[in-house]
Parts: sequence; C-alpha cells; structure tokens
Amino acid sequence: MSLETAPFVPELASPDELRAWYEILIAVSVDFPSSPVPSYKSYVHQLNQSTSFHGLLRRWDAREEGRLLGTANAIFPTDENSGLALISVRVPDRDRRAGVGTRLLRAMLPQIHEHGYRAIAGTVKAGADGERWANALGFQTVLQRSSHHLDITSADPALWQVEPKSGFRLHRWTDTAPEDLVQGFARARNAIADSPAGESSYRHPNWTAERVRQYEAKTREGGQSHRYVVAVDERGGTVAGFTEIAIVPGQWSHCTQEDTAVLPEFRGLGLGLAMKASMMRWLTADLPRLEQVRTTTASENLHMIRVNARLGYRTDYTLATVESEVGALAARLDSRGPRAT
Repeated sequence: MSLETAPFVPELASPDELRAWYEILIAVSVDFPSSPVPSYKSYVHQLNQSTSFHGLLRRWDAREEGRLLGTANAIFPTDENSGLALISVRVPDRDRRAGVGTRLLRAMLPQIHEHGYRAIAGTVKAGADGERWANALGFQTVLQRSSHHLDITSADPALWQVEPKSGFRLHRWTDTAPEDLVQGFARARNAIADSPAGESSYRHPNWTAERVRQYEAKTREGGQSHRYVVAVDERGGTVAGFTEIAIVPGQWSHCTQEDTAVLPEFRGLGLGLAMKASMMRWLTADLPRLEQVRTTTASENLHMIRVNARLGYRTDYTLATVESEVGALAARLDSRGPRAT
C-alpha cells in the first residue's frame, strides 16, 4: 500500500474532502453501538474549529491514490496538561491492519515534538481493535470509563421525581452562570478533581470565575449550548454541587451529560441524584425531540454509576484511555521501519 499522509485544513478543503471525512466518522461509528452520529452540517461546523477549550487543534489524513483511508487530530493543551498531547485516530475496519493508523501517528509526531509535549494520550474502545493496536505500539491503558445512555422514549419519568434534601435549593441556567453564583460554581467545579482517574496523566482544570467565563465563551464559539443545575445550601449560599449538559443546536435528538460533582462536605446527601433528576425534568419539558442522553463515567466510580442507573441509564461498552511517552513512542516507531504496520 502506498500511503500519503498530510496535514488537513478544513477551511481549505473541498466539499468532497469534507464529505469523505464525514464518511470516515460514520464508518467507525459501528464500533460504538447506540452512539448517535452528528449531522453532516454539525460535523463540518465542529471540524472547522481550530481550537478547543484546552488549546490548539490540528488534523491529518491518510490517502491512497486520493482515497481517504483514515483521519487523525491532536489537541495541544496550554493549561494544566501542557505536557500531554491529546490525540484521536480513526480508521474504518476495512482499512485496518495495513499500517494506516501507524502512519498517521508518524505524521503527527513532528508537531508534537515541536510543541515540546512529553506524553501522548487517546481514548479507544476497550478490548477492541483500537486498544490492541495502541498496546502493540507500547501505549499503556491507564484508565477505563463506562459509556452509558438513557433512552428517554422508554424511560420511566417517575425516576426523575427526586427533590434535594431540606435546606438545599436547585438553581438552573443556560450557558452563562449568574454573577452572584459564578465564584461558588467555580469552586464546585473543582470538586470533579476527586473523581477516580486511574493512572491517567490528565489533570482537571483549576477553575476560577475567570476560567468559567472563558469556558462559556469557548463553548458558545464552538456552537454548543450548555445547561446547568446547581444545588445551593440555603444556610450560607454555598454552591454545593453542579451537573452539566452539552447540547449541539440542530442535533435535537440527543445530548451529552458532562461533569457532575459535589463538594466533599456535602456528599452523601443525594444531591447528585437530585440535580441530575432536575436536569432530566428540564430537558424533557423543553426539548420534545430529545430521545437520548449519553455520558461516560470512570469504571471505578461505582457511586455515580449507581446514580445513573437509578435515573434509567444503561451501560453500553467500556472506553480505555491509553498513554505513551512521546520519545519512547518515536523510538518504537523508528524500530519498526518506515513501512511497518
């Protein structure tokens, strides 16, 4: 196979090239049953984003005689994870085991080196081709996360009739935190750092009010809308916990449950369940076309998995976070030769 790899710049791409990237996404989606695929329009909008909340976003593709065989991207964080490049490689089953993914890795490494990143991490389906490929290249599995979905059309709404304990009130907003709650909300966001992380090098953001505002601006720029429910301690006004949902306008059939966290001093009071239940009542009242909510939870986080089950979530599959030192990966690839798979 004569492969050519090159950087991919979406804003310079032709409609046919953009469509080919979308078809790769569809082809690999069979590995993730029940996970919805974004619309073409929504995908192209996401593809044209040159930055993420964490940092610069760059893309590459692999072609043979013009036919697209695989795609890859890398995020270069500039925050707590400035030494950890976050990558994704997509190769459909029909073109696997022919060196496509490995060649894409080779194409990415010069920029990863140039930016001074010491480690590289990605997420693959546990026990499947992606994890076997990564482990064969020397990547270590450092964390497992369970993927769950909630089918709204078949779930019992009675599961969402949960109120917080006396002394707490729930507050909702879309996209922008109220000025009087943003400081407390930032503190509550930092509670997510207590969640199980295995041996992953990834570090959660250090949230401040200013960083919350930056995140809000970045999600709006990316075309997303985020909804929040927080629990407030009525005795002192402390934001005791929060939960977050991400919605992509135009993709009204599904959304993503993002982080949920409760400050240590308020744990064990059922606030996580109450906030998530309130969110489900809000979503189903507001979004009649919504059919599914998806989320992932660290497989060690049995408490949150039980909370999700009480709300009607079902487990689909397990995801594995894999990591490697950049220098060690480069040496292993060099030892395989330029055409090794």
